[in-house]
Amino acid sequence: MFKEIAHTKIYLQILEQIKENIIQGNLKSGDRLPSERQWAEQLGVSRATIREAIRALEMIGLVVCQQGEGNFIAENFENTLTQPLTIMFWLSKGELREVQELRRALETEAAKLAAKKMTPERFASLEKICDTIETETDESVRAELDKRFHYEIAMASENKMIHNVLLSSATLIEALIKDIRIAILDDTQRGPVIDKQHRKILNALKAKEPLNAAFAMSQHMDLIDGFVAGLKIDEH
Repeated sequence: MFKEIAHTKIYLQILEQIKENIIQGNLKSGDRLPSERQWAEQLGVSRATIREAIRALEMIGLVVCQQGEGNFIAENFENTLTQPLTIMFWLSKGELREVQELRRALETEAAKLAAKKMTPERFASLEKICDTIETETDESVRAELDKRFHYEIAMASENKMIHNVLLSSATLIEALIKDIRIAILDDTQRGPVIDKQHRKILNALKAKEPLNAAFAMSQHMDLIDGFVAGLKIDEH
């Protein structure tokens, strides 16, 4: 499955071979990789080189190392993009507005796709979240429920790329502005409007109206945009 490689750019060459094996169906999420000794022999490099390559692959989230068990192709990629997205943000001297614009685009498309693919089970889950948000008085709990509401819509889109990038962008915003969801919900002007906006999104999803779902989510993002515009990033 793996072939001997030159001693230059080992990490990139191993990554390329893993990609080829995934495309060919020889590897899939959760599969165990060869041991360091086996891999070193197959690739014609030292075990120290393999360990270095594995550490690099682990850092980008492609490989998961389990002590005493071995190295595996990752199964969960939800958090894989967060670190490189964060690094890119700081290196490019990005603005919070830009991350929110990315999130807005993805949230709107996710709602549109979710409306097309909505099932009774998914709707029931979203409706339960809305019901609980409206009766909950603890803002921190409401914030977690709000996060779950958007997470469920992203899942319902059945688009893994949108889902993963959306979660990474949302995670980045929350890292840059601590407790941002709580702050929005506690805002005297915007907080009371959020429940109504969630209901509007929910109704469009139930009716399986993609354009109305996208429009309702866009209106919701308008509110978030306005809040984010007045914030400053905590660099500490």
